[in-house]
Amino acid sequence: MLDKEINIKTRDFGEITVKPEDVISFTCGMYGFEDYTNYVILKDSPEDDIMFLQSLDNTDLSFVLVDPYTIFRNYEPLLTKDDLAGLVVKNEAELKYLVIAIIKEDIKDSVANLKSPIAINPETKTAKQVILQNAYPLRYNILVAEEEKQCLL
Repeated sequence: MLDKEINIKTRDFGEITVKPEDVISFTCGMYGFEDYTNYVILKDSPEDDIMFLQSLDNTDLSFVLVDPYTIFRNYEPLLTKDDLAGLVVKNEAELKYLVIAIIKEDIKDSVANLKSPIAINPETKTAKQVILQNAYPLRYNILVAEEEKQCLL
């Protein structure tokens, strides 16, 4: 965790200033990136649904994130008791969820991982990538028609 503001170079946003209160610390790194635990969420503008999870430990490590509720209105994450305890919450409603997206050149081919969201405790700024107990897909097309979304799951 940071004690004071720092300037970092990012792959997509150039040099930025990071405040200590903006840092999100993962209890354990994301799958495949376990050595990197400190991140900041970046947006072009506050109302954007697309965000970037930028590593503070590795300039080149950045993930595209979306709010799962913007692509799947009835998203209801179910975590294990261990995940809830690790994030120091009693239930899933206390957490904020973001999902990793892969945005393709042809936007119709873009997908989001609804099965393994990033769960964030907004009070402590701790996070963990979790595997939900629900039957959500790893690759969910983000442009699925609203009628189809209602039929899923």
